[in-house]
Parts: sequence; structure tokens; C-alpha cells
Amino acid sequence: MFSCQKQFSKKTNQNDNHIETKKSKRTSFSASEKGAMTLEASLVLPLFLIALLMLVSAGEILMIHGQVGHGLEEAACQKAANEYVISKKKKTENIVENGTAKAVFLASVNKKFLDKSSLAGGSAGILITGATALNSKGEYVLTARYCIQKRMPFLSGFTGTFTQKIRQKAMTGYVPDGDERNEGIVYITPHESVYHTDLNCTHLALDISVDEHVEKYLQGETSYQECEKCTKYHQGDIFCLYIAKEGDAYHTDLTCSGLKRTVKQVDKSTLKGVKPCQRCGKKADISQ
Repeated sequence: MFSCQKQFSKKTNQNDNHIETKKSKRTSFSASEKGAMTLEASLVLPLFLIALLMLVSAGEILMIHGQVGHGLEEAACQKAANEYVISKKKKTENIVENGTAKAVFLASVNKKFLDKSSLAGGSAGILITGATALNSKGEYVLTARYCIQKRMPFLSGFTGTFTQKIRQKAMTGYVPDGDERNEGIVYITPHESVYHTDLNCTHLALDISVDEHVEKYLQGETSYQECEKCTKYHQGDIFCLYIAKEGDAYHTDLTCSGLKRTVKQVDKSTLKGVKPCQRCGKKADISQ
């Protein structure tokens, strides 16, 4: 009885030792896993913070460019609108000078953001030039030059000089109506010696007739020639022909491009020796 208990106690101690060994192995494995995660986090976190910092910096620079472009556009529009006052008062000097253009610029942008941003000198550091007079195309040209200095911790800083330019057509207050917009525009065809003032003039529409006397055309008994687009390549018997009064060829296909008139829109001042159409051109001259 005593020997059995002793043997049982030995087995129990061996099992307890085995369980403690397993626990110690698990504990050491868990500790090593946590240590590896901590090491990975310590390596990845700085890279993530640097990428986030660069992304925020890029967004700030884009906002600076957007603010400068918006202010420049507003200043150019103001100068273009003042051209109307100049033309009405018949003054040759410019009413809006560069200083006033800068004032309009500053009133159109977010000064608080620009002053706190990486813009060198803040909103006052932007140089506005140009637009002292109209160019040969009747445009005002405004230019903004500025410098951005971005400093980032643990990284090299960024410094860049930028230029934005805008062109704005001067406003004179004159807006032509529909009739004035079409003044001087006429319509011509390649083979006619007259011009048309109305695109819907009946003389621009081809007068097409159908003739069933095919043989006289095929045998050359008329002044009409074979169409190079449809008749020349026609297959099968021909029962009728299509003839345009304004043309010089006969056709076997009503949808042939030779039966469609080409009409061009041109400026009347470019035509020399071309008479107006008897139907629409003379009516336009009488109404004027």
C-alpha cells in the first residue's frame, strides 16, 4: 500500500513538471511574439508619420496655388471691367493701377491661411505685375510671383519659386444681338457665281428630276456626263436616271453625294466680283 502511494506521487510530480514546462514554453513564445510586434511598430510608425506629413504638406502647397490663382483671376476681371469705364469716359490712362490690383487680389483670397502657411512673406509676399495697359489682342495680362518655403522635421526643407499668369479679355459693355452677329456672313457654292444671305434659300436646294429615257444619256445624246461616283460603278440594268438642273452629270443613285450641294459659309468682305442671289441676296439689300 505504501509503495503504491509513493509511485503515484512520483508520477504526479512528473506530470506537474511537464505542465510547468509547457506553460513556460508558451509564455516565452508569447513574449517573443509581442516583442516582434513592438519592433515592427517601432519601424513602421515613423515611416507612416513621414508619409502623412508629406501628404499634408502637399495639400497645403496645392491650397496656396489655388488661393493665388483665384485672387489673380478676380484682379484681372476687375481690370477688364474697368475698361468699360475707360472707354465711356474716353480716357487713355489706366484707372486701375498695380496697387489697386493687389488690393483686389488680397480682398479675394484667404489672408489668414496665406499668412500662416509656408508662403514666404505671407500674403504680402506675393508680387503682382503686369496689366498696366492692354496688349495687342485687347487683353489684360496679370502675373503673380511667389515663393514657398516648407520646413519639415527630420527631413530636408523645400523651397520653390512659382509664377502664375492670367489673360483676361477687356470688357467694353457691347454685346451684339443675333442679327449683328450674322452681319457680313454669306453662303456660297463651289460652282455658282452668286452668294446667298439665307441658308434656306430655294436656290441652294437642288432641282432633281427623274428621267426614264436612259438610252439618250448612255449614248451621249445629252450634255450630261456619267457620274464618276455612282453610275460608273452601277451593276445591273438601269431603268431611270436622276438629273440635277444645277449639275452636269446623270446619276443612278438618289443618295449619291454628287446630288448633294456643298455650301460654304464665308465673310462677305472676302468675296470680290460675286453678285448677290436674285432671290435672297436682293431682298437683304432692300431691307437694309
